[in-house]
Amino acid sequence: MSPLDTTAKAQSMSKTIVDQGLKKMQANNAKAMTARAEAIKALVKPKEVKPKIPKGGSCKLNRLAYIAHPKLGRKAKAKAQTKAQAAAATPALAPTPVSTPAAQAPKGAQAPTKAPV
Repeated sequence: MSPLDTTAKAQSMSKTIVDQGLKKMQANNAKAMTARAEAIKALVKPKEVKPKIPKGGSCKLNRLAYIAHPKLGRKAKAKAQTKAQAAAATPALAPTPVSTPAAQAPKGAQAPTKAPV
């Protein structure tokens, strides 16, 4: 046997060892990925359908739908409550009577004269 034969044999042997190690590593990775996918499926809950606010219709219906929304309705209700509290806190002022100016005579009209005695 020549020294070249032994090196070639050693190289081919090391190549097979590397290939076997690669196959084992790929198999382990595949097992780990399937285990991970199963764990995620067990942890993640199915998504619920999110409620949507209907578009169109009338302004009143849109407002009611907004208030009925589970998340957005909180803000709307809180805003309405603060408005009501602010309105209740401020005293209602009595409206002052507005004085109307005296009626003006049409332009070019004569001033009234005194009646004869």
